[in-house]
Amino acid sequence: MPQGPILIADEVRDALALGGPVVALETAVLTHGLPREPATELPPVVADHPDFAVGVPLNLSLSLAMERAVRTHGAVPATIAIVDGALRVGCTRGDLERLATDRDARKASVRDLGPLCAARACAGTTVSATLVACGLAGIRHFATGGLGGVHRGFAHTLDISADLGTLSRTPTCVVSSGAKSILDLKATLEALETLGVPVIGFGTATFPEFTDGVGTLPLHATVSGAKDAAATCRAHWSLLPNVGIVLANPCPTAHALDHGGSAAMADELAAQAIASGIDGNLVTPWLLAQVAARTNGQSLDANIALLLDNARVAALVADEAATTDA
Repeated sequence: MPQGPILIADEVRDALALGGPVVALETAVLTHGLPREPATELPPVVADHPDFAVGVPLNLSLSLAMERAVRTHGAVPATIAIVDGALRVGCTRGDLERLATDRDARKASVRDLGPLCAARACAGTTVSATLVACGLAGIRHFATGGLGGVHRGFAHTLDISADLGTLSRTPTCVVSSGAKSILDLKATLEALETLGVPVIGFGTATFPEFTDGVGTLPLHATVSGAKDAAATCRAHWSLLPNVGIVLANPCPTAHALDHGGSAAMADELAAQAIASGIDGNLVTPWLLAQVAARTNGQSLDANIALLLDNARVAALVADEAATTDA
């Protein structure tokens, strides 16, 4: 069993012990991704969703909705966060409500886990930190929005997300809508190739560009559904048992942004961030907020839509894997 400041919820522990489907969910989107103020109106994409309501913060509603999506499609959700110095694998409703409104909650990357646990802090976990928890607990499937990667302007900042290195040493399938379009996507794919991490298109032959939907960079492998995805993961881990895999699922077409102009906007914002001295784990939240403002909130709709769909796909793949392995 894992040692140290890690607490695995009974439901998650029982499912893992029985070989059942479990899907990890990160919480950086809860603490730093979406508005924490009570919603005064709902984005159109969730107008009829039972977990979203006026007066409830969007960040909390989204976390609850992602858990619901995982359960609805046959798996147990394991939302991961640091709460009072414990790395929790499976948060309670109370944990989520607390993190949703805690302005002192930190954003934990893999490097931050030890110091934050020692300080008995609270934090939302990024992809890399969530992957650490997956590795410790034995969770094979994880749903997020977009991966971190190689930042634009890398020659000046040397900024590469810890997500990539952690993926290369954690045997978990990460369902994401590619990588955030504010990144250098070609360099990100090259880095993943160098690290030996396969990127598999889920019904797409190109690398998704987060809220922009399908992209232009070709992928070397694609699967048509959950059964093929589970089989691909199984084959991959039989040969490379300690290396993760990216299952790239595009933003649902109905909510994807118009791709035109996105690259130019991303270049402009990246340059602005460098000039303003915005760096480290503050870059992505700042850039996403700028994109949301410039798209009149359409990027928020797309972000919510892809997160919910990735939770659905991860649950379907986890359920298929558990059924086949039983």
